[in-house]
Amino acid sequence: MRHTARSTVVLAGLTAMLVAGPLVGPANAAPTATITLNGSSATVSGSNVTVAGGAITITAPGTYQISGTLNNGYVKVDTAAAGAVELLLSGASITNSSSSALHVAAADVVTVTLASGTSNTLTDASRYTNTDEPDAALFSTADLTIAGSGSLTVRANYQDGIVSKDDLVIQSGTITVNSVDDAIRGKDSLTINGGTINVTSTGGDGIKSNETEAGKGVVNIANGTISVSAADDGIKGENALNISGGNINVTRSYEALEAMQVTISGGTSNVVASDDAINSAEEGVPDFTPAPNAFIRVTGGSTVASSGTDGFDSNGSLTFSGGTVVVNGPTSGIRGGDGALDADGTISFSGGVVLGAGMTSLAVFNTVPANGQGWVAPVFSSNQAAGTIVHVVSGTQVLASYRAPKGFREIVFSSNRITNGQTYTIYTGGSVSGTSTGGLYSSGSISGATQTMTVTAGQYRRGGWPRSAGTQG
Repeated sequence: MRHTARSTVVLAGLTAMLVAGPLVGPANAAPTATITLNGSSATVSGSNVTVAGGAITITAPGTYQISGTLNNGYVKVDTAAAGAVELLLSGASITNSSSSALHVAAADVVTVTLASGTSNTLTDASRYTNTDEPDAALFSTADLTIAGSGSLTVRANYQDGIVSKDDLVIQSGTITVNSVDDAIRGKDSLTINGGTINVTSTGGDGIKSNETEAGKGVVNIANGTISVSAADDGIKGENALNISGGNINVTRSYEALEAMQVTISGGTSNVVASDDAINSAEEGVPDFTPAPNAFIRVTGGSTVASSGTDGFDSNGSLTFSGGTVVVNGPTSGIRGGDGALDADGTISFSGGVVLGAGMTSLAVFNTVPANGQGWVAPVFSSNQAAGTIVHVVSGTQVLASYRAPKGFREIVFSSNRITNGQTYTIYTGGSVSGTSTGGLYSSGSISGATQTMTVTAGQYRRGGWPRSAGTQG
């Protein structure tokens, strides 16, 4: 199923600035000011801070330590001067009943540092008195970095949880966001280099970058532990999503990972979607027409995807050259557009291990690959129940053992142990053992199993139509 990613540009990636460390002063430097929240207002020791009841405004670059509780008010950063602002949250709880809790209205760059051993909370209003910006519990018009080893809980009752209109970098910390719309959004870009991030969105996306301009709208994940439950997309880059490390767990989403260009080169990803699990789309390209700039590329890491329709859906090319991929795809219907692996453009296997299962395994509209790494695509004569064990065997050697978490009818399997043109035997039953990756086990036995069929690698037959290498699907 096609879903657009509202962009027509090819990306060059992020600048080095996005992966730089947090913008903080010397470790032993005294804060410019210490702000102590006292329920209805605050006391200040230091300079460049104004207080008017529950309205606390920081007016110059520097380091500001914030602690205590503010029951109805906000902290605002509003400075035209060049230089970094660091907000050191040291046990701060800020609630605003009329707008945002923490608002960067104007600044050069801002770092929110979560002090070690402290818990911090930001809660916004369910209805804002302002009509435009801010529109998030933590809202910044400037580049924003979140760092430190403490924790931050954001309760977003109006729209978004954490927003930067420029670049947002999460370096570290334990961050929990519950939002009614998007949980974490860096408009120009969002980079996650570490931390433990738990987000829940009841009405929007989990983690996203939504700028359509060339070179922007990029999500980069290099490290960290990330858990997402979202009503819409789990993790979305308007133009690009690059996963090179980290531990990602999307437990609920409409589409789990989405961008025009998706690259997975490392990390561990386990994602669940009611529609497409991993989706690549390009704005303005008609359905079933290969999108020239869209792609999904897997070069490393471990990816397990469970989908309601397509597991991997690329409106352009789909390439597997490394890593381990297991797709537990659609369990009902045999529609030409839905499958474990779906590509409008070319699909290729050149490395790694790939197993996809569903009512359709290869929903491809181009030729299946003739060259590269071998693959087999057994098609069963009837639907197979969840829990069914399938083995791919060469002679007496078990090459792959899979116990299906969901019902299926077709499987595709590719690894360097398969050679196109050779014949392999498919068994059901027997046993599996060792480590499981989404149902693909490290070992298995065909003792007591039933030989079901033989298949020729590099050929795909469904509904009586042969789809051998070089044959139109």
